[in-house]
Amino acid sequence: MESLKKLLNRFPIVLDTAKVIKVENDYCQVVTIDNKKEFFDCSFNAVVENKTDKLVIIPKVGSLVTIGTYQKNNKAVILSVSEVEKIYFRNEKSEFTFDGSGFQFNRDGENLKEVLNGFQDGFGKLCDELAKVVVSIGVTPDVPAI
Repeated sequence: MESLKKLLNRFPIVLDTAKVIKVENDYCQVVTIDNKKEFFDCSFNAVVENKTDKLVIIPKVGSLVTIGTYQKNNKAVILSVSEVEKIYFRNEKSEFTFDGSGFQFNRDGENLKEVLNGFQDGFGKLCDELAKVVVSIGVTPDVPAI
């Protein structure tokens, strides 16, 4: 238990509420609601070493966020958001983006929209070909045509 306390005290963090001023790439600019502190490179995630597999929740500009500030280096990280602008997820071969305009899903370089459009086009062509089939009533291999 003592080793856990040492580990937790290694990076003491202070919680605060802030307003999002600007969003850029993987960082945003926030100002605390009491206007005492401003952070120009507030990270969306506490762990930024992983560049390939990640989940990023991007807050709306003007919304309130809960931030944690590290006392030793005066850096801030977003812990929770009140309003979401965009959610982005990437894991190995999959990539997912969800925002106000809809969603986009990619896997192995293929876009879900393109795959579904290709399926719809192919199914439409199949329906067109089936519409051309003529079946005469009463004609089978056992019954001659009239």
